[in-house]
Amino acid sequence: MNPEHSGIEINLSRFDRIYRPLESVTGTLALTVKDGWSHSGVTLTATGTATLQLPSSSNEIPPRVLMSQKITVLESGRLEMGVTKVPFSFIVKGQKENALLETYHGAYVSVNYVVKVQVERGMRKRSLSKEIEFIIEVPQPKKDLSTPVPIPFHLTPKTLDKVNSAVGKVPGFDIEGSLFRRNCLINLPITGEVVVNSSEKVIEAIDLQLVRVESVSLALGGSSSDVSKGGEMAKESTEIESLQIAIGDVVKGLTIPIYMVLPRVYTCPSLKTATFEVQFEINLQIVFEDGYMVTENFPISLHRTQ
Repeated sequence: MNPEHSGIEINLSRFDRIYRPLESVTGTLALTVKDGWSHSGVTLTATGTATLQLPSSSNEIPPRVLMSQKITVLESGRLEMGVTKVPFSFIVKGQKENALLETYHGAYVSVNYVVKVQVERGMRKRSLSKEIEFIIEVPQPKKDLSTPVPIPFHLTPKTLDKVNSAVGKVPGFDIEGSLFRRNCLINLPITGEVVVNSSEKVIEAIDLQLVRVESVSLALGGSSSDVSKGGEMAKESTEIESLQIAIGDVVKGLTIPIYMVLPRVYTCPSLKTATFEVQFEINLQIVFEDGYMVTENFPISLHRTQ
């Protein structure tokens, strides 16, 4: 049966498309051929890049190539009408001296890995192409993570630096709790607890924010003034997700659990290189009924172990 149109599908053997360094990526190309046609070869490229952008700047920064492989899947020839399936495989490995970084989709820093297939069909037919992203995880041995290091906190008006209010004085309150781990495992939720001991005013909500802090070297900006800034970094914080752990008039003395699942690809193990960094923080926000809001910030580090 002659298909309605020609096309390419890339099917990876793993449903979740997650791989680690030195593992084999295997899959099948499904080439749908209408009427039959000749081609000058079917090529597959696997690329990994770290893309950076300076906050408040339109200057383009050349991507850092982490992986680059090119495979000829089919030599030049002719494909008859129908569907032709061709297997492929390649090993996940870095480009020369560049180590692989974990897949990460950020605001100013992104690390992406893509499989792209290209078919050149000659002058009278347009070339066909298709690409699909695959996910790279890079575990690191961390011997000091077996024992959790908690972050206890005790919040009162005297302990807070960040108090936002439109009018009037800061209400009295006493709130304590803990994040159970400062060094968090990325495949496990962030956990902890909050207890409102007392509050002069009604607490409307307690929110938890996961924030990424991305830093990019100003020397990558391209201008001579940027280069002269050497190791200085442009830093920007953006929210990844927000979780409301309490709403309404919070019961005094009640232990409120914290349980936040980390989103895949929008988080990665905490990263620090010569030209960019990716760090993470937790913001605990207490919102009072009359508009007061207090915020406490907790820097955390994310890790992926073997």
